[in-house]
Amino acid sequence: MPPPSLQAPAAVAMVRPHHFHPNPETAADNAFQRPATAASVATQAHAEVTEAAATLEAAGVRVHLFDSHDPVTPDAVFPNNWFSTHAGGHVALYPMYAANRRRERRGDIVEMLKARYRVQDVIDYSGLEHDGMALEGTGAMVLDHIGRIAYTAQSHRADPVALERFCTHFNFEPMAFATADAQGRPCYHTNVMLCVGTDFALGGFHLIADPLRREAVRARRRESGRDVIELDAH
Repeated sequence: MPPPSLQAPAAVAMVRPHHFHPNPETAADNAFQRPATAASVATQAHAEVTEAAATLEAAGVRVHLFDSHDPVTPDAVFPNNWFSTHAGGHVALYPMYAANRRRERRGDIVEMLKARYRVQDVIDYSGLEHDGMALEGTGAMVLDHIGRIAYTAQSHRADPVALERFCTHFNFEPMAFATADAQGRPCYHTNVMLCVGTDFALGGFHLIADPLRREAVRARRRESGRDVIELDAH
């Protein structure tokens, strides 16, 4: 097993999709989605997740692999959007923006966590959906577990009230910022432009719209002592 790390866990939960395809309920604000043949994309996604799980296991990471057979949850492969785990045995469940993504939450995954690990509590924010709020887990937030910072690109999927509640409960400092690509479209999730590892951080900092905020995020990354790798538009 890899050595314990607050930032890089020794075990992961993965969901292998059987019906992965572009999601019409999320296409409006996800510029990465493209029209595709459902069958071919589903086959490729299934194979890629299978390979990723095997690669992680070969590297010594414990993998809890679940399968998703529900045809109306094409994004089930991204379970980090609806739950996260935290040191001390805490689990968070998140409110989702699209109605069909709310069906991705699975009791069997939560029960597995309780059976295999010392889960002290489950903090469920999903009720915020009734108030029109979303906070899609570690897609909406990129968490620096060591520096206790929640980097968050502002979007429909990262409600500021929900973000404040999470940060208060889990002792993170929220660091939110507006983003825009070359066409002026915001990033729908923070983790498509920022990654924080144990010893390094990747960032598409050019996507942060405000220059002062961009430099502030860069500075926080440098202060962490990690190697900062800048990603460009190409």
